Amino acid sequence: MKNKFIRIFLIWIFLISFFLRAYRLPYYISYHQDQVRDLFYIKENFEKGSLILLGPKASVGNFFLPPFWYYLMSFAYVFSKSPLAPAILTAMLSSVTSIVIFLFIKKFFDQGSAFLASTLYAISPLSIEYSRFAWNPNPIPLFTILTFYFLYGFLFERKEKYLWWGIVTANLAFQLHYQGLVIFIFYFLSILFSKKFSLKRFLQYLLINFILVLPFFIYEIQNNFKNTSGIINFLISSQATTKLKFFGIPFFIKFILKDFSFFLARIMFFKNQLLGYLSLGILFLSLGLKTLFVKKQNRYEKPLIFFLVFSLIMLFFYKNSLIDFYLLFLIPIVIIYFVFIFNKFLGEKLTLWLLFILILINLFKSPAFGDYDKTYLWIKESIKKVTTKKDYCLAYNIFPQNFIESKYRYMMTLVKNKPVYYQCQQIIYRCDPKIKIGYYLCEDAICNIPPADSSIGKLIDMKPLDYGVKIYEFKL
Repeated sequence: MKNKFIRIFLIWIFLISFFLRAYRLPYYISYHQDQVRDLFYIKENFEKGSLILLGPKASVGNFFLPPFWYYLMSFAYVFSKSPLAPAILTAMLSSVTSIVIFLFIKKFFDQGSAFLASTLYAISPLSIEYSRFAWNPNPIPLFTILTFYFLYGFLFERKEKYLWWGIVTANLAFQLHYQGLVIFIFYFLSILFSKKFSLKRFLQYLLINFILVLPFFIYEIQNNFKNTSGIINFLISSQATTKLKFFGIPFFIKFILKDFSFFLARIMFFKNQLLGYLSLGILFLSLGLKTLFVKKQNRYEKPLIFFLVFSLIMLFFYKNSLIDFYLLFLIPIVIIYFVFIFNKFLGEKLTLWLLFILILINLFKSPAFGDYDKTYLWIKESIKKVTTKKDYCLAYNIFPQNFIESKYRYMMTLVKNKPVYYQCQQIIYRCDPKIKIGYYLCEDAICNIPPADSSIGKLIDMKPLDYGVKIYEFKL
């Protein structure tokens, strides 16, 4: 009966997680520069039948990630070429994270904390926000908790297979985004200092990691180690430029007080900055005491404590401004840590009631029911209107820095009723018997300059999805 109840809970926590992330997904999906870049890249490689060797470009420096994210996107692309497909996959991976959190805590700690932590993650505002669109940092929380699950299995249950699975998940976290380097290094150091790392295991460790990034190395060999040079140049330049002024104690304190406190508030406390400051104080005070008296701590809690301290140290040595998506790897561990802190100092019953109220408020104020991004909806609905008639073409006059045209062009490759020409900037002004209708997409500031005069076109009504881009119809 007990196992049946747990199975039912896991099914429900997955469904709740997925509902909060996939509810009205077309309204919330971020369809911007990085998403359209990735979709075009996947489409091009599928059409050529070529092996993907590189992942997305790093947000800093002139180098690229290994390709795991594009393999995930390719899996979604097989089922659908729509931008919604990888977004749904991202939502599913985040929903699975709730299940893994439960299994991890139940196995190595206690069942009550497992119920609370997995539910808190399922309704976490920040987790929901970063689980509703396709972007390479977004699945990292899953690989964080999987790495911990396998790390604990190896350290405390002495299961050899968990060592290798942990290597895989830590490596894939690193491939998704360079913030995963924190997980990757921590996993290696944990195994190293556990005194269970023989020379044979070390060689196996290197081999598994090499196999996982083999496509990346193939690209490097074919291109004279272009990315390796970019990484080295970035590390050297970051030490020598004025960016150094952002590094050090003053910047770190400012970042922790302002940004990290809001990060904590967005994880659990419905974005309330005051509660963010309070949770920051609790985090630092408790971490300081636990680190000071680390020998007296529960052996199962020690890796979590060390990971949080290690992460803060790594953030101190990072020499650029940090924004919330750089910290996604911390979400599961922070939630687990706070559940333990509340249980210890408030007791299980009071913690249960407190977190129950917190869960209700988070649900009431959930981003799943908040403001939405109009980009994808506007493009989708406007394409429906310009593809209803046959023998049409499209002309664009959009500022290139907005990337709207590339978003539109990708979505136009998916329609069944294809335009006569994909690029007809000059066709509106010339007679072409193939074209009966011309559509002109332009931004207000440049609508009345070539290739068309908007005053003689019919403005297509896109309300209530006004987006700053107008669409005119010309009968030719």
